[in-house]
Amino acid sequence: MAQSTISQTPDVIFHVSITDRHIGISADLPLPLSLGEDEAVLLEANLNNAMELVLAPYFAVARSGL
Repeated sequence: MAQSTISQTPDVIFHVSITDRHIGISADLPLPLSLGEDEAVLLEANLNNAMELVLAPYFAVARSGL
């Protein structure tokens, strides 16, 4: 189980849905991000990397044949 920590994103409301073939995550933000194009590209890449880190252990199990 994940360790409880102090929120780094106060007032953000996360919505998560998980099925056997889909994971959906969205976030309601308490303020506008007002991102430029380069910042939006970086945010997208960081979100992708974070999801890869979270999901990687499940793919390692699948590759090992367990």
